[in-house]
Amino acid sequence: MDQLIKNLLSVDVWGIAKLFVLFGLGIYMVFAFIVVRQVKQMTEVVSGLLTGFLRFASWLFFLFSIGVFVFALIFL
Repeated sequence: MDQLIKNLLSVDVWGIAKLFVLFGLGIYMVFAFIVVRQVKQMTEVVSGLLTGFLRFASWLFFLFSIGVFVFALIFL
Protein backbone atom coordinates (compact mmCIF):
# COMPACT_ATOMS: atom_id res chain seq x y z
CA MET A 1 0.00 0.00 0.00
CA ASP A 2 2.84 2.41 0.79
CA GLN A 3 4.47 1.66 -2.56
CA LEU A 4 1.21 2.50 -4.36
CA ILE A 5 0.98 5.85 -2.59
CA LYS A 6 4.63 6.62 -3.41
CA ASN A 7 4.01 5.77 -7.07
CA LEU A 8 0.94 8.00 -7.23
CA LEU A 9 2.73 10.89 -5.58
CA SER A 10 5.74 10.62 -7.90
CA VAL A 11 3.70 11.07 -11.09
CA ASP A 12 4.93 14.02 -13.14
CA VAL A 13 1.75 16.05 -13.61
CA TRP A 14 3.45 18.68 -15.79
CA GLY A 15 4.80 16.00 -18.12
CA ILE A 16 1.31 14.60 -18.61
CA ALA A 17 -0.06 18.13 -19.14
CA LYS A 18 2.61 18.77 -21.79
CA LEU A 19 1.62 15.60 -23.63
CA PHE A 20 -2.05 16.62 -23.61
CA VAL A 21 -1.21 20.12 -24.87
CA LEU A 22 0.98 18.76 -27.67
CA PHE A 23 -1.70 16.22 -28.60
CA GLY A 24 -4.32 18.98 -28.75
CA LEU A 25 -2.06 21.19 -30.87
CA GLY A 26 -1.42 18.23 -33.17
CA ILE A 27 -5.16 17.82 -33.66
CA TYR A 28 -5.39 21.57 -34.30
CA MET A 29 -2.70 21.25 -36.97
CA VAL A 30 -4.60 18.41 -38.67
CA PHE A 31 -7.76 20.54 -38.57
CA ALA A 32 -5.90 23.44 -40.21
CA PHE A 33 -4.67 21.12 -42.97
CA ILE A 34 -8.23 19.93 -43.56
CA VAL A 35 -9.33 23.57 -43.83
CA VAL A 36 -6.69 24.12 -46.54
CA ARG A 37 -7.97 21.13 -48.48
CA GLN A 38 -11.59 22.21 -48.12
CA VAL A 39 -10.82 25.75 -49.29
CA LYS A 40 -8.92 24.34 -52.27
CA GLN A 41 -11.89 22.18 -53.24
CA MET A 42 -14.30 25.06 -52.70
CA THR A 43 -12.30 27.44 -54.89
CA GLU A 44 -12.21 24.84 -57.68
CA VAL A 45 -16.01 24.71 -57.70
CA VAL A 46 -16.91 28.32 -56.92
CA SER A 47 -14.91 31.25 -58.21
CA GLY A 48 -15.22 34.75 -56.89
CA LEU A 49 -13.44 37.92 -55.97
CA LEU A 50 -12.07 36.58 -52.67
CA THR A 51 -10.83 33.22 -53.97
CA GLY A 52 -7.15 34.14 -53.81
CA PHE A 53 -7.50 35.77 -50.41
CA LEU A 54 -9.31 32.74 -48.98
CA ARG A 55 -6.61 30.39 -50.20
CA PHE A 56 -3.93 32.66 -48.79
CA ALA A 57 -5.76 32.93 -45.46
CA SER A 58 -6.19 29.15 -45.21
CA TRP A 59 -2.46 28.60 -45.83
CA LEU A 60 -1.63 31.30 -43.32
CA PHE A 61 -3.87 29.53 -40.81
CA PHE A 62 -2.10 26.23 -41.47
CA LEU A 63 1.39 27.75 -41.19
CA PHE A 64 0.37 29.49 -37.97
CA SER A 65 -0.79 26.16 -36.50
CA ILE A 66 2.55 24.56 -37.42
CA GLY A 67 4.38 27.48 -35.83
CA VAL A 68 2.40 27.20 -32.61
CA PHE A 69 3.06 23.45 -32.47
CA VAL A 70 6.82 23.92 -32.98
CA PHE A 71 6.87 26.77 -30.45
CA ALA A 72 5.12 24.56 -27.88
CA LEU A 73 7.42 21.64 -28.67
CA ILE A 74 10.49 23.78 -28.06
CA PHE A 75 9.36 25.67 -24.97
CA LEU A 76 7.28 23.08 -23.14
